[in-house]
Amino acid sequence: MIKIMKFTLHGREYESYQLSNGAILELLEGNTISNKQREYLTGKVLERFKSDLCPRYGEGTDEVFARFFSDYVNRCPNDFNKAARAMGTEHRYLQSEMFKMCLAYIKELSEHYESGRYDARNEWACRTANEINKIL
Repeated sequence: MIKIMKFTLHGREYESYQLSNGAILELLEGNTISNKQREYLTGKVLERFKSDLCPRYGEGTDEVFARFFSDYVNRCPNDFNKAARAMGTEHRYLQSEMFKMCLAYIKELSEHYESGRYDARNEWACRTANEINKIL
């Protein structure tokens, strides 16, 4: 398969690796690409799906979630307040389960703080988690 292919979207040329998932879907749903390009993009969608959402090397669903969430946080810019509002519109039971996840993460970072497993990059998060954990 061709490593890099060029596509035109909204009058601008992009190389395949520059296309977001949304841009790929927009191209696939339209009728401006050739069958060869459509086949290539379909392969890209599957490749990205396998890379992002499928277990690797013995991962379970918990590890896949952590990797996916980490990838989300690592992409800039993100509006964490917007994401939190979106989470707040989920089913009430799921809101409760998501909150349990947040509390478990706070507890984990608190344990990192207490055992000294942090550095300048995450000290604030671990120290704040420790303070929150003490209150709970």
